[in-house]
Amino acid sequence: MNADGLGFWGAVIAMAVITYLTRALPFMLSERSRLLRHLSREGSALAALGPSLLAGIAAAVIVPDLLDAGEQAARIAPYVGGLVVTGVAARLVSNTGVAVLLGMGGYGILLALAA
Repeated sequence: MNADGLGFWGAVIAMAVITYLTRALPFMLSERSRLLRHLSREGSALAALGPSLLAGIAAAVIVPDLLDAGEQAARIAPYVGGLVVTGVAARLVSNTGVAVLLGMGGYGILLALAA
């Protein structure tokens, strides 16, 4: 992603605000709130809102870089490697947080090797 433009900083700020709101909203609502009960109810249509927002943000950040990479396998390899490490870690560890951290580590290592 081009870090020079205003669009980059707008995206960073938007991601920060969205992430903050999805994490802080349950703490801002009282325990008797109908909205909180509706959000936490099993099978609620809004239960997938948090993961969906994170997936959308990730897609908005990753897809432009992949499109810019074009046919150069060396530029795409860190993304693919990070996804593979994340998938394998998620399968073995059964902890999403650890899987994401390991995937980020794998991505960083492959990115450093590609440079």
